[in-house]
Formats: sequence, structure tokens, C-alpha cells
Amino acid sequence: MTGSPLAVRAEAAILRLRDVEGVSVRAEADELVEIHVVSSSNRSPKQIVRDIQAVLRTDLALAIDHRIVSVALAKPNGVAPLSAVAHVAPVAAAAPPPPAPEPVSVPFQAAVPAEPATSLRDDRILFENVNLIVHGQRSQAQVELRWKGMPRVGNASGWSTRDDSHRLVAQATTLAVQEFLADPVALHVRDVTFVDLTGRRVAIVILSLLAHRHEKVLTGCCTIESDTPQAVVLATLSALNRVVAGMKAKEPTEYVLRSETYASDPV
Repeated sequence: MTGSPLAVRAEAAILRLRDVEGVSVRAEADELVEIHVVSSSNRSPKQIVRDIQAVLRTDLALAIDHRIVSVALAKPNGVAPLSAVAHVAPVAAAAPPPPAPEPVSVPFQAAVPAEPATSLRDDRILFENVNLIVHGQRSQAQVELRWKGMPRVGNASGWSTRDDSHRLVAQATTLAVQEFLADPVALHVRDVTFVDLTGRRVAIVILSLLAHRHEKVLTGCCTIESDTPQAVVLATLSALNRVVAGMKAKEPTEYVLRSETYASDPV
């Protein structure tokens, strides 16, 4: 349905693309089923659809079928479209237009009005800082996050191998996220891996969320710019932000008491 949290997030992500002037998204549960875009670009609809697939995969960790996307190419003044709604699949050449074509109206929903935009930012857990401290054969990851104006810190320690260090960063991120939640949930890091896509290094984090005896597998990704631990944190948040937005947050407190575990402590 349009107006759902997932549809609003998808519309906000697509509107950031160049040449996109309007977008309407319909979602059912955790899946996007229709995406309609209006553009006056000279680029082909295929290129615009590829941009939409890329931004949804990067921002929301969603892989979509190109067949659910339609692109309407309109003249810059909006009087009449240059072509009918164009899907990615090639279409046969249309008959010559009549001398005075009627304007075609392509309905679309404004993606993020001013007030919901503020709400959307409040629903997203924000990254503050990450530290990875190595003491000989042991390492400690410390991740600082902020949600609804409240800061929280997660700590995890383990062996200093490269693979274990990445998992520690993801684990510390999940522990910090659980500090925000009033709902009884368990988060487990299943895997942290890296792939090369179009010449860019991408961090992928796979999590298990257990709530009310039901397990759900979550996946998030983030392109690595320069800081690998930060990319792992953002990939973890990419997996979690969609589900966390619908959960109940703990009441704000002035401070949180916790026992710290350091890498130098005995196992």
C-alpha cells in the first residue's frame, strides 16, 4: 500500500536520484510491488530503472525486479509526455501521434512531505562512532549510536583475527541497538562478508532477529569508502533500521549502568 513506512522510505531514496521528478511506490508487507516514476530526462528508461535498483539495494537493502518499475517521460514543461509509460522491456514503435495530442496525466504521490521527513529521520538509528582496540591476541569493538536523541554504546570483545574483528564490530552494533529497545528481541550476527561490485568494495552483514519465538533473517550492505569498521556498522544498521522503526523504544534515561568487558580480561 502507498503511504506505508517501507513505501515512504523507498520514495525518499528514489527522489534523491537525478532526473526523477516524481515517484509513487506501493508496498505489501516487506516487499515493493509497484514503482511509478516521472522524468523529463534524455536518458533511456532502462538507465533510470538501473539507478532505482542500485539506490534501493544500497539504501534499503532491497533487490527489486525491474518489471515492477515504470517510467513516464514527460516534456520539461509538463504539457504532454514524450512517450507512454515505458517499462524496461522494449516496446514496438507507436503510430504517429495525432496533430493535437491530449495531455496524459501520470498520477504520483509526493514522496516525503515536510513533516513526515522529520519523523523518518527520528525513526532511523544514527551512527556516531566506532573504535576497534587491539591488545595482543584480543580485540575490543566499541560502537556509539544515537536514536530519538538518546546515545547508546555497545561493546564486544574476542580474538584479533581479521574476520573476528569485523564480526565484533557488527556484534557491538547489535548490542548498542538492543539498548534502545523495550521489546524483548535477540540479535545474532550470522556472517560478515565483503564483495567487489562494479569496482567498489561492499560490506554485507547477515543477522538473525529472534522475537516471540520467531526468527527472521536480515541483510544489510554498505559501500566501503575508507573506513571498513564504519562500513560494517552502517551495513548492520541497514539490516536493522527497517524493523527497528516499528518497535517500542525504552523510556529515556539520564544514564545507563553496564559492566565493561575489555580485551585484556581473561576469557
